[in-house]
Order: sequence, then structure tokens, then C-alpha cells
Amino acid sequence: MWEPELPRPLPACILQEVFSTAPIYDLILCDLSPRTLVWLSRTCRRAHEAVTHFTRRAYNINRHLSRYFPDPLAFRSLQARTGLVISGSNALQFLDRSFYPESDLDLYAHPGHVYEALEWLDSVGYKFQPESWQQQDWHDEVSADWDGTARRVDRHGQMMINHEPNMEYSDVAGVYTFKRSVAMDTETVVLKVQIIATKCNPIQTITQFHSTCVMNIITFNAAYSFYPVATFEERMAIQIPGSNQLDAVAKYVQRGWRVYAVFGPEHAARPQLFLLDEKRWVGDRHCWSIPLDTTGVTPRPQLSISSEHFSWDPSIENGWIMECGGYSTAAATHVPKIRTHLVMITIFRYNYSYPDEKLAQAIRDWSLSQGQLNHTQLTRQNWIWFDAEIPRFRSSHGQKCTNYRRR
Repeated sequence: MWEPELPRPLPACILQEVFSTAPIYDLILCDLSPRTLVWLSRTCRRAHEAVTHFTRRAYNINRHLSRYFPDPLAFRSLQARTGLVISGSNALQFLDRSFYPESDLDLYAHPGHVYEALEWLDSVGYKFQPESWQQQDWHDEVSADWDGTARRVDRHGQMMINHEPNMEYSDVAGVYTFKRSVAMDTETVVLKVQIIATKCNPIQTITQFHSTCVMNIITFNAAYSFYPVATFEERMAIQIPGSNQLDAVAKYVQRGWRVYAVFGPEHAARPQLFLLDEKRWVGDRHCWSIPLDTTGVTPRPQLSISSEHFSWDPSIENGWIMECGGYSTAAATHVPKIRTHLVMITIFRYNYSYPDEKLAQAIRDWSLSQGQLNHTQLTRQNWIWFDAEIPRFRSSHGQKCTNYRRR
């Protein structure tokens, strides 16, 4: 019986030539998924070099942001200074190497940094577009005088912050829309940027999004996807209950994502898709993390003269856990729930959300004595911020858990 002849392997010299010529290997690599790129980079030195060079060009954040800002480095310096986070469809496009012409740029701001972000947008030519319930001048909407030393939660643990009506997420305090008309090629394009003021912090808000496919962020120095296997390899997402953005879910279905309302058998058989009941952190081993070139980005300044300086982005010290009833047949129809434990304390400039209740409680307990000193001995002008201690608490808590498991 006749059998077709197996294809002969390409000579090594041809493969070396392919992976040494950028115009050639770019045509190959541009159609590969992120995981396939990683696998290819591990095959040989020449392929690794080609993938590295391609990735550097494909994920050029300054080029990506130049559509919205004439000076991307100035914007990224604003990010470094304030912890401003890019998320939504723009972060998805960056990681997916795709482009949605009709999409806008969503920026998530920490409490106390909204005024500075709006002021910066105003300075680069964007104009405020108020909603029907907002004042015509954004200065009448947002105060420049944010008091981080004031109590942030009431005695019931509820966040002490007012929010605008018609908010689609309970963790959002307000949304401020800005637009700018620019000439691109032969047409005039209206660019839209939204500043989303968060009640706690950007990560707490983002993990409550309508579905997991948009749980991706870009900080001043890195891009992260929280569920990369499901989002970019399988093109699937799970809907998160509590959001009323059903139109947004439909939009991503039209863009090619398969959205589930409840967990199914496939999710039970492949736990790496959504990592149920696992404590997650921004930038952990399950995230897809892309370091970004920070050449020309002005680093974060010291918070106060007596506060220990830190250079990391506050978002990386946050986490969450996606819970479900389990992997049994009966539980396969359970819906997901994102759970976090908040640390909103006046001795920290930023608020934090954790997947670990014991860690959150340990930080709260330590803060009682330190907070008493701050509030009885210091003023707003000479306040000491202790955010630099946050990574040490995580490290210490992780070490204690490891020692406990070894017993």
C-alpha cells in the first residue's frame, strides 16, 4: 500500500537563516499565541533571540500609547507617580496585539490621585465631557485636597466615600470622560479617555469586572494578564456576578471570546484555566507578566521626608481569590465569586486588597499601635507613610505559612 513520503526536516542552516532575519521571522511569530512563543523560545538559542527581539517590538508600550498622548513617557511618569493603571479593552489589545478602532482608554486611579490625573489630561489637550449629573467644570467635581489621614472605613467596615449615581460597579466612586480631536492620516479621530476613580484601589475594582477576559492591567513598568491561559490561549472567559454590564459581555463575545455564565465540566478538568480557590497576586506565577522598558520614565518620589521610599507600583501588592463550590458534578454549575480582604488604614498611603484574611488581619493588628502614634503625635504635614512595610508583611507571612506546613 502506498504511503505518502514524510516531509524532510529543514536543514539547520535554513532555520538559522530564518531566525536571524527579522522581516522573515516577524511574519511567522506575529500569528503565534503567547504560550507558543514561549515554547518556541525554549527550542534553541537562535529561536530564543528571535522571540526576544520580536517581543520587544511587539510590546512597545510607548508606541502603543502614542495614539493617545504625544509624549508617552510623560504619561508613564504620571503612572509611576500616582499608581494610575490602564485596564479594560486597551490593556487587552496591547497583550493580544490587536486593535479595536472604536475603543477608548480606561485609566483607574487610586483615591487621592484623581485630581492630578484629570489635571494632566487637561494639560495635554483633552476636554472634559460631563454626564448629565456632573458639573460642567471637573474642578467642581473633584477636590485637590485629599486627606489620607482621615478614617477610610466606618465601624461596620464600610468604605467612607461618596460615589456618583448610576455607577456600574460598587467599587467605583466616579467616572470622568475626556475627549480630544486629532488628525490621523486623512481623517479626524476623536479620542476618548476615561478616568475611573476607585473607592479602594484599581485592582479591587478590576477583579470585580464583568468577565475575566478584561482582567488585564498595564502599570508604568509592566503589563499583566490575570488569566492568560483562558483569555489568550482558549479565548474563553467566565462572567463575574454582580456587574450589570451585560452589553459589555456581548461586545467581547462579538470579538471572539466564549463567555460562560457558570463553571462547566471543562473548567473542572482543567483547573489552570481559572485557578479556583487559589490565592492569587498580581504578578504571581500564574499571571502573564511583561516587563516594560522604563528608560525615560521619572520614578516615584518619596511620599514624605520621614517615609521610607519605595519604587514599586502599589498594584503589585494586591491579590484576590476566585471561589467556587468545588469540582464535583453538582458543583460544576456553581457561579464564581471573587473574594478579597481589604486593608484601608491611614498609616498607608494606598489601600490594599488581599486573598488571605490572616495576612490582612496581621497588618490591621500591627497598624493599631502605629496608627495611635501617628494620630496623637503627627500632623498631615509630617505624616509617616508605612507602605514600604507591605511587601515585608507578605514575605514574613509566607515564611510562617511555609514553616507551618513543614511541621
